[in-house]
Amino acid sequence: MNQNNTINIRAIRNKKSIKKDLSLQPKNIHDQYYQESDDSEDEKILSKIGRLQTKKYKDKDFIGYDENLNKIQKKKQFQDTIDEFINKTENKDWWRVVRDELNNQDVVLSDKQLQLLDRIRTGKTAIKLSDDYYFEHEDFNQFDLLSSYNPKRRFLPSKWERIKINKLVQGIKLGRIVLNPPQKVEKMFDIWENVAEDQVLSKYLPARIPASKAQLPSNVASYNPPEEYLFTEQEKQQWLQTDPEDREIPFIPQKFKHLRNVPSSEQLAKDLFNRCLDLYLAPRIRRKKLMMKSTDFLPEIPKPEELKPFPTKLNFEFGQIDTTKSGQVKQISISQDGQLLGVCYEFAIAFFDTKTSKCLYTKWQSDDKQFLGLDFSSSGLICILQSNGFIILNSYIDKRQHPNVEDGEKANKQIPKNSNNVFEWNFELDDNVFQQLLEVKMPYDPLYAQFHSKSDYIVSTQPHTHVKSHCILVHSISKSSTSIPFQNMKASTEVQQTIFHPTKPELYIMTNKNIFIYSLTKQQLMKKLLAGNQQNSTIAIHPYGDNLIVGSNDQKVCWFDLDMGKTPFKKMSYHKNGVRRVIFHKTYPLFASCSDDGTINIFHCRISTDLNQAPVILPLKVLKQKKKESVMDVAFHPTQPWIYSASKEGVVSLWT
Repeated sequence: MNQNNTINIRAIRNKKSIKKDLSLQPKNIHDQYYQESDDSEDEKILSKIGRLQTKKYKDKDFIGYDENLNKIQKKKQFQDTIDEFINKTENKDWWRVVRDELNNQDVVLSDKQLQLLDRIRTGKTAIKLSDDYYFEHEDFNQFDLLSSYNPKRRFLPSKWERIKINKLVQGIKLGRIVLNPPQKVEKMFDIWENVAEDQVLSKYLPARIPASKAQLPSNVASYNPPEEYLFTEQEKQQWLQTDPEDREIPFIPQKFKHLRNVPSSEQLAKDLFNRCLDLYLAPRIRRKKLMMKSTDFLPEIPKPEELKPFPTKLNFEFGQIDTTKSGQVKQISISQDGQLLGVCYEFAIAFFDTKTSKCLYTKWQSDDKQFLGLDFSSSGLICILQSNGFIILNSYIDKRQHPNVEDGEKANKQIPKNSNNVFEWNFELDDNVFQQLLEVKMPYDPLYAQFHSKSDYIVSTQPHTHVKSHCILVHSISKSSTSIPFQNMKASTEVQQTIFHPTKPELYIMTNKNIFIYSLTKQQLMKKLLAGNQQNSTIAIHPYGDNLIVGSNDQKVCWFDLDMGKTPFKKMSYHKNGVRRVIFHKTYPLFASCSDDGTINIFHCRISTDLNQAPVILPLKVLKQKKKESVMDVAFHPTQPWIYSASKEGVVSLWT
């Protein structure tokens, strides 16, 4: 051929052919082939153990057999890490050594092998390609073989093709030509449509179930098994003494030199008969698999947007009074009609109008006494706790009279003045905006008080008393008397808070560890609830009266269902510090908790009238203070989905 028409191929490597006469080769022909070959697939494997597990040679001094059936002895390794460390210090190329577990030897990597591994790690080709791996071919069509030139019509657009294309475009626009017309599908009909279901034979036939597969033989059943599988005399006697049903192997392994020396099996007919019995008597069950996801087992949780309305953002902050004189906030409370918001400071009581956020009245305290809390009744009375007693105010500006107060004043006049009564009732009126109706003096400080739903009784809690029976007191306004419901109380009992049931004559007493439910009519203990907290701090009852929540100083909020048991139905740990207050909303399915970490958690609680259905509790929103101040108390609006909060520095906020 001409040199211009040749194809130059550079550096095409071929493997060395081994087509020599086998009779002229030495005995170690395989070793010579492995030495000459440079293919990684031709690496020689010394140990010929097949699929046998390596744990069979764990207690042996060899790892297998070579191609001549000679034992390959194990190579001694380091006894401990000290010997291995000494070897690393003496051998500078220890980092090149790679352990070959299959052949039980150490392989030292060369520089070329390390370079190859480095290229593979970086995502490059194993071998760097040079120009020798590519070939070039010269363009031999330098001269045109035809002497004539192409006519001009070959370089101009065809007139007739343009006319034909215009006709096709016009046909598509007018609808004569339809692109990708729908294919006609032949209607299929059921030939058994008129046949009744009871006449179909397949209805009564069982479904086909495939037969069970026989167990495949393993290496033990080989005619030339390794020595590890052969029985010793002791194992053989033990196998013969065991019951045939309890034997792990149904035969004794034997070793034969050739396959032709293997005799016929004596148990062949018995094995075939047992296989037929397995196919005939095997219990077959068709199991239906349920294609279900893990999310299908979870209950359907509604989205927070579907559970509105609930507080989501800060609306405004009420005007502050002089905090240097008033001190920290103790408690906040809202009236039953939602018009007044009372804030109890250490040395002042402030009443705000909820519609205009205007401070209507401020009552200051002297230096030797402090305010401890307040509570509104359903009839417009305000109970304000202070040092050594409490006072009752009239929340109505028109100063209307209350029948319970009038009855209590009449009953107080009948009590002799010289009686040795520890609790002193004084009915004295003043001319303030919120008129003071009466004052009760006690020898200790009440920390918490609550009105009964009928506004006649007040229960107060005094944890720090010298007389343990006086830690819980019930005050009657109409009778102007104070009763002690628990005369025999243990000295170890530390009462934290006491509240009335909203509808039943029951009293709930919360201690550091437990909650006791006491019946006022039967005058006996009804139930004891085990909260499991380190120290309980606050309690609230649902308006229905069948559920209650308890907050603790160990960052937990426990929900109790009184119909389920004595232990909490659910425990929630969403706060980072101790819980200050937990409250329920009176009209909306909401409850909230506040903590010293400066957050207010809003929850959705749906309680069904069906006793078999458990309550649904879902977290909705986390309200955070601007300065991350500890929230001392919270209060829900009685008719709106609003919540009021009071921080430690005296900032009262409205969240809507």
